[in-house]
Amino acid sequence: MPPFGENNNSAAQTAWACVVYSMVPYLGILFVPGALIASGLGLISARTAGRGGRRLSLMSLWITVFILAVQIFLWWLLYFIPTLHLQTM
Repeated sequence: MPPFGENNNSAAQTAWACVVYSMVPYLGILFVPGALIASGLGLISARTAGRGGRRLSLMSLWITVFILAVQIFLWWLLYFIPTLHLQTM
């Protein structure tokens, strides 16, 4: 039995794929909106069509929110570090 139960929900599987690709530093931010949209569609599909994939969609949604926060922090660092004026001896 799969770890997340029976899953015939292609939206949930697409959401998980987007989550995996969104883990790439800096460029992964491009996959975050796709993961959020696919997770939402996966939740809707799991509820209405009964295809399963609810756990995978929820996990994808929560991990995507965390990755979004990390990606925003990385982009902030990218622009903040050059503004530091370190004194040299």
